[in-house]
Amino acid sequence: MTAKTSLKEVERKLFQTSVQDGILDIQIGCVLLIFAVAPLLGVYLGDFWSSFVFLPFWIMILLGGRSLRKNYIQPRIGHIEYGSYRVRRLKNLNLALLIFNLAALGGGLVVFFRFQDFQGWLPVLMLSILCLVGFSLVGYLVDSPRFFLYGILVALAPLVGEFLYRNYRFTHHGFPVTFGAISGGLILAGSVMLIRLFRKYPVPDAEDLEW
Repeated sequence: MTAKTSLKEVERKLFQTSVQDGILDIQIGCVLLIFAVAPLLGVYLGDFWSSFVFLPFWIMILLGGRSLRKNYIQPRIGHIEYGSYRVRRLKNLNLALLIFNLAALGGGLVVFFRFQDFQGWLPVLMLSILCLVGFSLVGYLVDSPRFFLYGILVALAPLVGEFLYRNYRFTHHGFPVTFGAISGGLILAGSVMLIRLFRKYPVPDAEDLEW
């Protein structure tokens, strides 16, 4: 029993190390760009196309992250085969992210088509709660406390943006400022973690890989 518990703890630590490469942070920061940039593009493209143009950008970021892990990170830290417990949690993470995205899409469509019924702070509060729940799920499933902090910061973004809009007349409910700052912060934090990983784990020489 002790050996099994120790093995699970070792696997947990290895998994936590694997999510310290910063790629997920960069990807989330890029996703949050839609809240900062889409309102500015909406003047020229409309509400639908200002969001749709991000789709190929997100696909590029997703594929780029996978390629980066496969070609540059795995040669440095190796490839880890997780047990059934961790594989199940990763599947639950994918399911949670799917549900979160569907909920966000559904909530956005409701607000878009019935905007007159969602005036004031209500849609802002809904967005804050959705962001907090989504990031909390990610933090729980990947065993990484920093995503709980991200959730708090992202949940505060629409509230602070609405405050800036109402009191200081910031455009687009302050979203370009608040979400732009958080998005830039996540991308910067992820980039720092990625650079640290590259410096800490250089590419092994060919003779080091020989048995």
